Amino acid sequence: MALLNQGIRLRMRTVNTAIRSYLVAMLVVFSHSAVSYADATELEYRVKSAFLYNFTKFIEWPSASQTKSDFVMCVAGNPELHEKLVETIGDKQNGGLPIKFSRIQHPGEAQNCQLLFLGFLEAERLNDWVGALSDEAVLTVSDDSGFIAMGGMIQFVIVDGKIRFDINQSAANRLSIKMSSKLLGLARNVI
Repeated sequence: MALLNQGIRLRMRTVNTAIRSYLVAMLVVFSHSAVSYADATELEYRVKSAFLYNFTKFIEWPSASQTKSDFVMCVAGNPELHEKLVETIGDKQNGGLPIKFSRIQHPGEAQNCQLLFLGFLEAERLNDWVGALSDEAVLTVSDDSGFIAMGGMIQFVIVDGKIRFDINQSAANRLSIKMSSKLLGLARNVI
């Protein structure tokens, strides 16, 4: 009987060691995936920040928007993108105006923005913002798949692992925001 108990204990230790080894291996895989995901997300935000900055070079706002002393880029709903935007663009200028950055929480705060990235996960909330900004000369950008259909102006899309964008030129034209033919030519789709 003692020999049988010793055999059972030896097998249990072997099983426990195998389980521990498996758990350690899974932890390594998941932590590597988390790091890769974090790196990929940071890269995505940097690329989107560069796009946002470059959009401003190919867009002309109505004259009332151009009388401001700063060019204001705003982000609503995505603090990580706001951080990368500030890091990536830093102290650059747009049309001789210093670029300032603002995180906003309500559509009423967007009246000071020339460009607004809407980073919400809920389509209803995003739709509310687009509706509230329908009379403001603010370039609206998002990565939500239904953004263009809601009346947004530029929508990021990922195609074959690359960030591209679609443009709703009608929404921009309605607010006298003029997009250059170069920007329109770079878009995946123009409505």
